[in-house]
Amino acid sequence: MLWIALLLVVPAQCLKPVVLVPGALATTIEAKLDKSERSHFYCSKSSDWYTLWLKLESLFAPAVNCWADNFKMEFDKGVFSNTPGVETRVPGFGASHSLDYVDETHFISYFKDLVERVLSLPGAREGVTVRAAPYDFRYSPPSRESQLYFQRLKKLIEDTYGASNNTRVVLITHSLGGLTTSTFLHSVSQQWKDKHLHAWVSAAGVFGGAVKEVKVLVSHGIDNLPDFISSRLVQREVARTIMGNYFMLPSYPLWGKDEILVRTPNVNYTLGNFEQLFADMGVKDGVEKWATVRNASYTGDPGVKTYCFNGKDIPTSASFYYENQKDFPDEVPETVPGDGDGTVPARSLQVCHNWDSTVQVTEYSGSDAGEHDKIIENKEFIKSVIELIS
Repeated sequence: MLWIALLLVVPAQCLKPVVLVPGALATTIEAKLDKSERSHFYCSKSSDWYTLWLKLESLFAPAVNCWADNFKMEFDKGVFSNTPGVETRVPGFGASHSLDYVDETHFISYFKDLVERVLSLPGAREGVTVRAAPYDFRYSPPSRESQLYFQRLKKLIEDTYGASNNTRVVLITHSLGGLTTSTFLHSVSQQWKDKHLHAWVSAAGVFGGAVKEVKVLVSHGIDNLPDFISSRLVQREVARTIMGNYFMLPSYPLWGKDEILVRTPNVNYTLGNFEQLFADMGVKDGVEKWATVRNASYTGDPGVKTYCFNGKDIPTSASFYYENQKDFPDEVPETVPGDGDGTVPARSLQVCHNWDSTVQVTEYSGSDAGEHDKIIENKEFIKSVIELIS
């Protein structure tokens, strides 16, 4: 009967464990309030822990004003932080299902299909075979919060490796999670990577930034809800305080310093005159915020076997223009499309194509298979992951 016992043991030993690193807006953030005053008469100034992100109804007017006051960040002497009286935390670190959905009501699915498929494999164990590493996406390197996250991520990988009979881990990242992971991998030794990591699967990595982030800061806020439901300008004011939004701006030299990103009748804005853009759109500390993060990422070779997945042939923001100067910056500009996955331009997605450590590049054409958020639910993508970890 020994052969039966071996059959039961071998799948668990062969199955490579997975650690998931999400993109922006995909992590649950909880808040606890102890504020000295209310921002509006209908807003709470004290509370126990509750879901700050994402609770869809909190983005509807007038509740969006309360959400904005608690979600926004302060910036003082180069440091981003919560506003006074707001304490935040990210639940579900190390759990299997904490990234299944984006929102509290489970209306917007995220890694759910992938997690369920991994856990259906012989030998898979809840809380061991697949584990989530959520983070507060409002922060980015080089913040203290990001450094603490890197420490937690490193320990999670080590613990997952140990709990899986010293089987090396497969990192799976999406969107901003790719840039975050690239920067994390640069912070650990090659010896550590060789011991603990089998491979890295990057889906829709925003390695060189996204032009869409320019519109987020100039006019748009962080989601596409119409003004009669939410308030775009309230959300824009919040977006202008968020460290992560500056971290994801287009980066040099992937974008040239003279390449136009926003065109108006009076001024054309490029990376070369972003200082003027921030001034003209009324963000007095925008240059300092940008300077805090603009050299904080690392997108060189990660030193880990990499599988790079991205979408293509989908209209993606390449630049924006205002026909009338009076519309800048409060109205929504017209979009000049280019190639990409609908959110991230091709040149940013394809940074990982050129790494020596990249062993496979897979591009999905069209919105059904390769759209920025849909790619991790693509059945072919999930199949590729299962083949890699099995």
